[in-house]
Amino acid sequence: MTAEGKAIRMYKGKHNNEISIEELRSEIAQCLQIENLNFLIGAGCSSFRSEDGEEHAIPTMAGLAKQFYETHPDFKVEKKNAVDLFPDNLEALINHLVSLGNIVNSDKKKTELSNKIKTINEFIFEKVCDSPACQPLLQLYKEFYMRIIKNTRQVPINVYTTNYDLYNENALDELGFMYNNGFLGSARRIFNPNSYNYVVVENLGLSRDVWKSVSNFFNLYKIHGSINWIKEDNHDTDTPHILEKDIDLIRSRKRFDSLMIYPTPQKDRTTLMVPYSDLFRMMQNNLLKKNSVLITLGYSFSDEHINRIILNALSVYDFRLVIFGDSAMIDRLKDIGDSRIWIINSDDYIHYFKNFVEEVLPLQDDEQREEMEMKKSIKKLAAVLGESVSETQGGAVL
Repeated sequence: MTAEGKAIRMYKGKHNNEISIEELRSEIAQCLQIENLNFLIGAGCSSFRSEDGEEHAIPTMAGLAKQFYETHPDFKVEKKNAVDLFPDNLEALINHLVSLGNIVNSDKKKTELSNKIKTINEFIFEKVCDSPACQPLLQLYKEFYMRIIKNTRQVPINVYTTNYDLYNENALDELGFMYNNGFLGSARRIFNPNSYNYVVVENLGLSRDVWKSVSNFFNLYKIHGSINWIKEDNHDTDTPHILEKDIDLIRSRKRFDSLMIYPTPQKDRTTLMVPYSDLFRMMQNNLLKKNSVLITLGYSFSDEHINRIILNALSVYDFRLVIFGDSAMIDRLKDIGDSRIWIINSDDYIHYFKNFVEEVLPLQDDEQREEMEMKKSIKKLAAVLGESVSETQGGAVL
């Protein structure tokens, strides 16, 4: 871990500065005050990689690929060993199979390709679901959300993630924070991109109706899909429904062929599909707003479509990109020489998710923590009494 006062590399355009942890905290605290606050959470965050390089939770894509080929050594694509074609990226393998399925005419061949995709989807589903319940990682996600909130914030915080897992949802649920993941409904939750346009407000309970946006509200965008999303035919239109389902139900019904975990777009082909086209479009629209900042964590900049969205955002003069990471692609970003691009890392891994949360993000003040504890107590009391207590009094959606 980074010790107090230890130098950290911070690149701002062409300038390479060595700063202390105190200086970094101050810089990030100012970023958290920016009106349109955005985070991009990559696979490195849910891998829970320790400083010795070991992954303690969900493997990154390279780790998943290695395990897949160990259990499926004879997996072939067009009579060639898949491990030779896509040695460390199952998403690229799925994308290739999807592309082949779009051009073959034989029903037998289409079924064969569909079964191969189902095999990979089932493998990813089980690996993500069956990874040991990493309570320290869940606690880290909870701490992340607790430290970025501010009672005076009225604009929702946007969180984009390429991860299929449910750490974000579980953390927000346990904290009792209100968030929108794009699905509407109760008994049947269906993806509806219009939900991101809704604002959750509370009635201040004065003598006349006075409404105020709920503070600390989050928009969660799972831009590569999720292990609890499935596709279902819509008999009214050609556009399928995307449903949010319990993972045990998906497993029991073996719905892996309709599982919505999709690969990094190749020539943007898969982004034309629902819901990815909507999610990518909304990400781009959010980043193009004035006075916006995007902080990336655990993301290596290997997704070409996401990279282009970020590049488009840099056309806005006051957009700021803050990168916590260290990869070959990130090194290339240094050469751009744009002072709005900040790159932060250190030899003792200040850019790791755990160190970012515990050492860089500001601590939650006593008033906020006391309010959180009160909400937890009310939630427990409601469970004991068998009553449903709303997290916000007089809450409504406009």
